[in-house]
Amino acid sequence: MRREACWRRLVRREIERLISFSRSLAREGRLDEARIAALQALEISKSTRVKMPRRLKRWICKNCYLPLIPGVTAGVRLRSQGGMSYLVVTCRGCGWIRRFPYKR
Repeated sequence: MRREACWRRLVRREIERLISFSRSLAREGRLDEARIAALQALEISKSTRVKMPRRLKRWICKNCYLPLIPGVTAGVRLRSQGGMSYLVVTCRGCGWIRRFPYKR
């Protein structure tokens, strides 16, 4: 079991490194390369059956795999509707909309 935990830690580190690299490429305007790096991170997660951390998974567009960076590749706003409050993230690459509920 100890070997498996060490292996999972290494895989998570690699996923975090790829996502970080993807975000830096997107900030430079190299969106196609950023998309490829994010997709590689997702594929590593699937093939090794190691869950990607939620904080990283949320900020990748599920439609075009572009890393979502507020103000650069994504629009972010707060909305409330019927007593619920949402963080609305819109991908500027494809127009995909994601809503995350939050407590006030």
